Amino acid sequence: MRRRDFIKTGVSGLTGINALKNPPGNNSIFSREKPSVLVKVLGTAQDGGIPQLGCTCRNCRRAWRDPHAKRMIASLAVIDSVNRKSFLIDVTPDIRFQWERLTPHLKGGIYGSPQIPDGILLTHAHIGHYTGLMFYGYEARGARELPVHCSTRMSRFLTANGPWSQLVGYKNISLQTFRADGITRLTSEISFTPLQVPHRDEFSDTHGFLIEGRTKRLLYIPDIQGWDAWRHSITEEAGKADYALLDGTFYSPDELPGRDLSRIGHPFIQDSMHILGGLPDKKRTRIYFTHLNHSNPAIFPQEDAAVRIRRAGFDVAADGLELLL
Repeated sequence: MRRRDFIKTGVSGLTGINALKNPPGNNSIFSREKPSVLVKVLGTAQDGGIPQLGCTCRNCRRAWRDPHAKRMIASLAVIDSVNRKSFLIDVTPDIRFQWERLTPHLKGGIYGSPQIPDGILLTHAHIGHYTGLMFYGYEARGARELPVHCSTRMSRFLTANGPWSQLVGYKNISLQTFRADGITRLTSEISFTPLQVPHRDEFSDTHGFLIEGRTKRLLYIPDIQGWDAWRHSITEEAGKADYALLDGTFYSPDELPGRDLSRIGHPFIQDSMHILGGLPDKKRTRIYFTHLNHSNPAIFPQEDAAVRIRRAGFDVAADGLELLL
């Protein structure tokens, strides 16, 4: 696949931040474009983060030394400039620092509360995707009925297991269950459709989301067992969206010697590029890989793996990447 538009518009991975050209407090990004919805990538690392606890692999050593090489755990913020509301997709153990990165957009309440989001969407119950809820509890932020959109099974898990059950009991959060493939409107400018995907569903089922703004759509699937195990066609689903942020946990099966990566359950970026290479050039969906494991050689944009990804017409998402819908 040779979609040169990708290479021209998707080079944000080279800098680590895409649309952070505005100084703090300057929210003019919305005034320059018709879209009223901003999606900001708050993190792109697998659940353990980069660097990972106690790890001395090549990538982690570099990230321990260089703050710019660190990656926070995978999460998105979705900001509606018309209704002045903000939402999180997954809430990670890094949420304190990720939320701080949103303050240039939320300062003064211009695009939402600077203290708390207007809602949270959860993909599933693996540690990097929901455990940041604890910071909205009694011992910390002390939120009041913060809407948390999740599947029925995820809702049952949170209700039945501490310490999450305390969040429910104290009404720090208000669980809002969604139905797979059903459209939920968050504001006049934002709606989402949950897409159930196969994964290691020990505590809950797993969903990706199709997020729709006024003019564009974004597909977000940070975790999936494999594209061939899904009842949907990833080529068709990605083709419906203007942007896609997809599971890029591992680049190839060579990353963790001695471990059977098939049991961990993620597609390899190499295979994903082969599958998605059939997308028609005229569609020009911009595809970014996210949820990167600390072993992934594509973490650093100048490394060979990342260069090969860009040459194939794809890109690696960076913390701070901003997309307008």
